[in-house]
Amino acid sequence: MREMSSVLQEYEAIHKELRDEGFIRTDYIHSDKLWNPKIMTMKREDLEKLKTFRLKRIVKWAWDHSEFYRRFWKSKGFEPDMIKDWRDVVKIPILRKDELRKDLQSNPPFGTIMVPELARRIRFVGATSGSTGMPTFQGWGALELDYFEEGQARYLWTFADVKPTTVYANYLNMSGFYSWGPPLVETAMWRCGATAIAGGGETYFSWKNRHNLIFRLWKVDVLATTPWLHRLIGEEAVKEGWETPFKVLLLHGGAAAENTKKKLFAVHPNAKLAISVWGTTDGHMAIEVPNLPGQLVVWEDMEIFDIVDPKTDEPAAEGERGELIATLLNHFTMPLIRYSLGDYVRNEFLTDPDPTYGITHMRFAEPIPGRVEWMFKVKGKLLLPIYVEDAVNEIPDTTGMFNIFVYDNEMDKLKIRIETTRNPDRKYDEEARQKLAERIGLDKDDVEIEWVKPGETIWTGYKLQVFVDQRKKK
Repeated sequence: MREMSSVLQEYEAIHKELRDEGFIRTDYIHSDKLWNPKIMTMKREDLEKLKTFRLKRIVKWAWDHSEFYRRFWKSKGFEPDMIKDWRDVVKIPILRKDELRKDLQSNPPFGTIMVPELARRIRFVGATSGSTGMPTFQGWGALELDYFEEGQARYLWTFADVKPTTVYANYLNMSGFYSWGPPLVETAMWRCGATAIAGGGETYFSWKNRHNLIFRLWKVDVLATTPWLHRLIGEEAVKEGWETPFKVLLLHGGAAAENTKKKLFAVHPNAKLAISVWGTTDGHMAIEVPNLPGQLVVWEDMEIFDIVDPKTDEPAAEGERGELIATLLNHFTMPLIRYSLGDYVRNEFLTDPDPTYGITHMRFAEPIPGRVEWMFKVKGKLLLPIYVEDAVNEIPDTTGMFNIFVYDNEMDKLKIRIETTRNPDRKYDEEARQKLAERIGLDKDDVEIEWVKPGETIWTGYKLQVFVDQRKKK
């Protein structure tokens, strides 16, 4: 038998520590209102100390065990002893996807970022979509999987009431190395004692009748998918004359505008709750707290967020919007430290306990509206798809499905494709353009709508392509 390496011994000791100290709950079925009340309601001063300890630990670990970080940080003049407090995270050089991709291409499949002694023991391989180039891969070990499932269970049990006898259907991506699919989310279901159905949103269009039958026969309580597929399933049910059974709608894959939620409740009459769930394949997550619309909680024992001006990489001033940078505090197999997620958010976080659950972990003050790369300009006005979506949902007889066509960096017109059940005449078109223009601060002549029938917008799998980039690549 091969002797266990000191790196593996340290990794397993940290994993044991996290379970012994209760950060990863091990008695799964219980009577607590919160999944993990001890950790979810920690005193702020204890959370601050914990973040400092864990940031120092993961930075030292990466320096000692990851060739990539040692080389990358040395080239930028950074050393681990520069971290005295968790707020010093801004001293760490920002890691962007192009640098990571370059390393992966030179040293496939995982590059030199992964800790070699742990690479041979990964339990799951995740990958980005590769929509902007070569996919980046992530390796998950036993510790990372365990803690991520803990984070999932916290919101599923506490917010979505996922408990024994609950039927949960996952209509996210079931393929393509997707970490929010069966390897992780379904296992979090089992922690909660729920019945899990791995439906697969990408197959809904080809197996629609079968999926709709499953919803009815199994009386699914909680459905997780994108806001657009939620809407489509609801519209299909209305058209066919049956009511969806869902009590809770988990909205993944894109920020949901408030008007979108209203439309969802209209087509899902049994739903009492719609919760926005933001996350990435790397393992980041933030979840909307019920009764606090648009405020997404971050489990601070798992990660640190900071926000920078994308033009300068300097920290954004409080209240200003910028690029979201994230540090996973417990990913030791493949550390991701000060990694750019590309999302565009406001630098404002709330730390007062929420009034319903008493959770002390910080919350985004407003929804995460979209990615920096989804920003576009019309007549000099900076826009994101979510701003347009709210207006689209106010246009009568539309399905809520739309595609924005971005044809230049500076556009004279908003070109948009919208689904409608009407035969649009000139009056309908003009009123729709006026409504869109008023909501986003343009003139109606700056808006050009291509009207299409339901089902004729562009989708990729289970995601509506709200942003269609037609700019020529250099």
